[in-house]
Amino acid sequence: MKKERKAYIESCKISELTEVTLGGFRQKILIEAHTEGLPVLLFLHGGPGFPAPFCAGARGLFPEITKKFTAVYWDQLGCGINNYKLNDGFNLARFAEMAAELVRYLKERFPEAPLYLFGISYGSALAAYVAEKVPQLIAGAVTAGQIVLPPMLSREAFAAVAASSAPIKTKRKIAALFGKELDLKEIALLSKTMRKYTNAYGIQDKSSPMENPFREIFASKDYRLRDKIACFRNGYRFCGELLKELGRIDLRKTLAGVRIPYHIFGGELDAVTAVRESLEVAEEANNPLLRVTVLKGEGHVPTARACAQIIDELERINV
Repeated sequence: MKKERKAYIESCKISELTEVTLGGFRQKILIEAHTEGLPVLLFLHGGPGFPAPFCAGARGLFPEITKKFTAVYWDQLGCGINNYKLNDGFNLARFAEMAAELVRYLKERFPEAPLYLFGISYGSALAAYVAEKVPQLIAGAVTAGQIVLPPMLSREAFAAVAASSAPIKTKRKIAALFGKELDLKEIALLSKTMRKYTNAYGIQDKSSPMENPFREIFASKDYRLRDKIACFRNGYRFCGELLKELGRIDLRKTLAGVRIPYHIFGGELDAVTAVRESLEVAEEANNPLLRVTVLKGEGHVPTARACAQIIDELERINV
């Protein structure tokens, strides 16, 4: 771990790995803030089962956030520091209830501080459900790569593959999937092809600890070797029903009826969760609490620049 990171950790008034019970399971969360009394920001990561970069191994890694917010990093059950062999009994509702329990815990611990959610990709679905469950406890939410309808099944996704340099045989296989409910092998083929041959996920800056965080995260003393491995290979391998459920998801009604300030940031190039879907929901809902911003040149995974814009929006909401 770099000296600057160690020094920053030591300067923080709050920097702790603590245990909470969520869904009946003891789970670890990282809480970090440079000063006391800051608003609380709970990160809900994507995947499902991919906790980086805002994970329990990120202590001292993002001072641009923890100088403004009390950041809460939770490796959702089944991955990272909370790896666990899941089964098909774990669904979106169960994870949303765990997230709601975490919100309740944080409000008890920081009763005077406003609490915000930051959901990324799969975590955006959890953010929408939690905002519906406990709106009285949440001051606002921001999301990147908001799930509205099943990921990777939009017309934008299939158009991106068709226009890519993927092999003709692969393109034909994928084109035949349009409009179908996919099985796990078909989901894996579509995801792999989009990652390899399109810019749908975005182009990452390998020098940025936010966009390419693994060297810094793996330097964390909070992570054991098995926790590092579980950032990639983890209990979600045994939970195929969750992916199938995402293949049927429809959050249009949930998002249209949000009762807290809810700001969606969608990448212009994102074909994984097409921002068009969010724009259509917002236009039809005419709900002043629901806003959508299109990020020019961005894909599905937010860059450091996009995250800075999102954090700025949270500060604006908090004024």
